[in-house]
Amino acid sequence: MSPRAARAVPATSINTRVLLLCQVVGLASAVSIQFVGSLVGKWLAVDMRLATLPVAVMVLSSALGTWPASQLMRHFGRKRCFIASALLAASCLALAARAVHRFDFWLFCAAVFGVGLHGSFVQQYRFAILEGQESSRAPRLLTLIQLASAVGIFPGISLFGLLEGRTSDYVPRVLLVLAVLQVLAALSLLLYRPQSAVVAEVSATPDTSVRELYWPMVVMGAGAFLVMSLLMVPTPLQMCGFEQYMLQEASWVIQVHLLSMYLPSLSIGAILRRVSIARLQGLGLLFLLVGFLCSWIPGLGGHLVGLALVGVGWCFVFVTATTLVARSRSGAERFRAQGVNDLCVFAASGVASLTSGALLSVLGWSGLLSLGVLLVLCLMALAWHVHRGPPNPGRRAAT
Repeated sequence: MSPRAARAVPATSINTRVLLLCQVVGLASAVSIQFVGSLVGKWLAVDMRLATLPVAVMVLSSALGTWPASQLMRHFGRKRCFIASALLAASCLALAARAVHRFDFWLFCAAVFGVGLHGSFVQQYRFAILEGQESSRAPRLLTLIQLASAVGIFPGISLFGLLEGRTSDYVPRVLLVLAVLQVLAALSLLLYRPQSAVVAEVSATPDTSVRELYWPMVVMGAGAFLVMSLLMVPTPLQMCGFEQYMLQEASWVIQVHLLSMYLPSLSIGAILRRVSIARLQGLGLLFLLVGFLCSWIPGLGGHLVGLALVGVGWCFVFVTATTLVARSRSGAERFRAQGVNDLCVFAASGVASLTSGALLSVLGWSGLLSLGVLLVLCLMALAWHVHRGPPNPGRRAAT
């Protein structure tokens, strides 16, 4: 190892720890809004057609912010942008707490918009962690990123469940706690040391066949987010608003779902040593389909099993699609590719979040599930079209 590389090791180690911590806090903020946003929307807006609007606003603002975020980091560097976005999230979470306290629906939506913008920068943590690292460490680092995402599920949702019934203003209090955590994350980012260059690229010039997979895999990743959000976002509304479950019971279902989204990624490296990316993606699509079918089962068990299977399916489909997207571009071109990919992913999730409340009102629970099954079948058709046929050397590298 050269002296220059040796000096880079401590910096990358510090960066990894800081960014993993920020990943936990960032996910906690986003997940808390995803979980309670539709319920708060129903309380504040009264009209159920607007109930999921806060969640949709957060997701759409994340989509709108992906491209500006990548450009801002290119001009001002990751460190300054990461710190500024964490402070923005802290301010907006405090504003959201104030909006709930004042029963101001539109102020709550405005505050959530800022939390969504922060999400655009959180999505860049995974790329920043990989910078300056040897390519052989990438699988382990990606596993740590997913594990940090899983850990981030608990703070927000658990606090809502613990404080429910103990105080009437438990939602504003949880939001203020999350705001404090964002301030601490901003302070920890002062330790972040930007990398001047990437130590190793997977490939300077990606294989032509892998390059051709870029747009199909962008669609696949966005589609996975679309169908997952279509079921996850209205589930608390269906359980608490129509089936009269307690908020704590809905929180269990959402926590199991979110854990199912991230924990299976810990085994993806071992699975890919035995099966191809294409087969793992197909398995994920099968999990998505079975998850929607299980959600038809009445009662708490149907919600629990259905969302758990959808979470595992999303994990397999999204991780495989993201892996192929990353392999399809390199060098300076990768920043544009990452920005476009995240834009499409957040846009798809935003559309699902924005329309799921209205779809639940118009179609009912069974109609919403039928739409989800149809969308999963479309993704299956796309996967079959992309991966069919005998593999050539380039496609074998991709799969």
